[in-house]
Amino acid sequence: MIEDKLAPFLGTWILDPDASEFEQGDPPKSATLKIEDNFGVAVFTMNQVSAEGEVTNDSFEAVPDGPEVKLGKSGLVDAMRLVFKDERTLVSEARRGGLTLMKAERELSADGRTLTVTQTVHLVDVASFTNISVYHRAQ
Repeated sequence: MIEDKLAPFLGTWILDPDASEFEQGDPPKSATLKIEDNFGVAVFTMNQVSAEGEVTNDSFEAVPDGPEVKLGKSGLVDAMRLVFKDERTLVSEARRGGLTLMKAERELSADGRTLTVTQTVHLVDVASFTNISVYHRAQ
């Protein structure tokens, strides 16, 4: 079942800024990622404090291995999908007009204590940037 595949990813994750690598922008001073299961819907909540002290909160939800979800008027992207690449890798893709503009691969360590998020942003006709964020499971 999808819930069983999602279970190892659930919980609160704390960013390790020193272990993270950013090609685009500065790594945040601190960040948390919370992944919850709401009756088969994966809910992602991100909170971060930038190097300048600016607080950002964001969230999204999607059904793992479900259909692509059409998004409202965000402007940048119009659809999102969430799929399991394998039992330890959960991938989200933000798309516009069928093209993937942002892809985030969340890879769980073998012991389930570390979540490495490799996020690639494709700026059409410009370049692609990859940020690698390393999170550790909150105690």
